[in-house]
Parts: sequence; C-alpha cells; structure tokens
Amino acid sequence: MEYLNKYKIIKADSEEWARYHAIYRVSNFNEWMSLSFQNDIDRYAKADFCYWITVCEKRIGGAFIKPNMLKCVFTIPPFHNYKELIEVLTLYMNDISDKSNPIVAPDADVKNVEYYRNVGFNLERIEKLMVCPTNEFDINLEETYKVVTPNIEHVEAMAKLYFEAYSNNKLPYIASQSYEFQLSNAQIYFNHIKLVNITNEWSTLVYDTVTNKFIGACIVGFVNGLPYILDFVVHPEFQRKGIASMMMQRTLSLLYRSYPAIRLSITEGNDAEEFYDKLGFISLAKTVYMTKCKE
Repeated sequence: MEYLNKYKIIKADSEEWARYHAIYRVSNFNEWMSLSFQNDIDRYAKADFCYWITVCEKRIGGAFIKPNMLKCVFTIPPFHNYKELIEVLTLYMNDISDKSNPIVAPDADVKNVEYYRNVGFNLERIEKLMVCPTNEFDINLEETYKVVTPNIEHVEAMAKLYFEAYSNNKLPYIASQSYEFQLSNAQIYFNHIKLVNITNEWSTLVYDTVTNKFIGACIVGFVNGLPYILDFVVHPEFQRKGIASMMMQRTLSLLYRSYPAIRLSITEGNDAEEFYDKLGFISLAKTVYMTKCKE
C-alpha cells in the first residue's frame, strides 16, 4: 500500500509507549489530573495494543490500536501534522477492522475533529471529565428511604433501576441501551471492584420502603489513582426530591479522609451538567466520541 512507503506502524513496548503517551498526550490537555506521573504510565504499561508510527525509522507518534478501535493518538515533536497522521491511521484501521462494524475513536482530541471528519468519521458525542473535592456533609434521609450497600445479589435490581432511569434520558444513545446492556454494566462493577481491590461501601443504593424497590444509585469505582463515579441515577418517579444530592454528599463524605477528589465523566448536553456544577464539579478535559461506518 502506498502510504506505507513513508509511514510504518509497528508494535511498541507498552511500558515505553506509556511514558511517551503520558508526556505527549495526557499532559497536553490534562485528561485525568493524575496523582502522579507513574499512575499515567501504569495505566498502559501492560497493554497489548500500543503502537508507534514511524517515518524513516524515527518515531513521530503513537496510538492504541486494535480492530475497530483507535484511541490515545499523539504526536512526538517536532512532528505535529495530525491531519496526515489521522489519514494514515484510518487507512490502517480500514485494513485491520471488521467491515461489518464501525471503527470507533472514543477519545479523539476536540482540536482534531475536522481531520477525523475528512476521512469519514462522524461526531457522536462530546465527553467531559469532571472533578470535585471530597468534603464532609450532614446527611439527612427521609424515613421512607433506606441506604443499602450494593452486593452481587442486587445486580438484577440495579440493572432494572439503570434501565428505567436511563430510558428517560434525552440523549438517544443512552436511552436506547437495553436491559441486557444494563445487566452487564452492573455485573462489570462487581468485577471492577474485585480487580482494583476497593470496597463496595463507597457506593450507595437507595431503597424506597413504600414501593419496595431501589430508586437511586451512586456507584463508585477507582480509576488512575482516584475514586470515579461509574453510574449515578435516580428513578424518574423520585427525581427532584433531594435524593441525588444526598447520595453525592454521602459519597463525598465517605471518601473525605482518604482521597482529595472524585471524578466522573458526562456527555455534554446531559441535563445532569447543571446538577454537577451546583455541587462544585469542574471540567478537566473534553474528548469526542467518533465513529466511521463501512464504506
């Protein structure tokens, strides 16, 4: 193929690649606000999809590449031609990907949207990473509500809550998520806390004693050195009753003496943006989720 006459895409040593990624991508737009430089390296130090892009055997960039997924794209100075780099990577992705499924670029840099569009990608959504300091609060809970720590026996009830709450979201890609998807999502949480060795006591389920069902969830994981909210929902019938604020304040209080901050990711345009703003969250970085369908 003609483009390979100039560019080569070669497998990288993941730990070395991770160092370059931390310097040339993460620090460039404060993607994670890491507690340490080493945290950024450790995230990808054992990954199996790290690649260099070279010209005349000299590294000019890197990316995390596997069939149908392209992420973590960065350049290495003095090379800064993202337009050409994205063209090259797209050609490569076309060759290695399953043609029946879209190619996904889930964390593209906002500044490079037009370059992705030029090679056939569509912008699906903008994701914002947000952060808030932990703090102590006096928590008040109405007598009809009960706080429960999530356990594996709650997985189906959690999935039902997620499905009923997210189905009312104004963003189509969220509203269209099936019950089976939400069941898998709930199961992933329990696998996650076991893998990263954190307690389920960081998370909160709110149980309504009148209707005998879960009506709220604040599910907390651990990503790159800080607690991270994986799911945060209140059943549509119980919204605007202070339940969301109570759950968030409880979470911030639980983590106050152990961690300085907590993070979450939200899709730009989601109604919850205003809620998080009122609680003191600010945006760290924006990335765009882009897809390219078969030609």
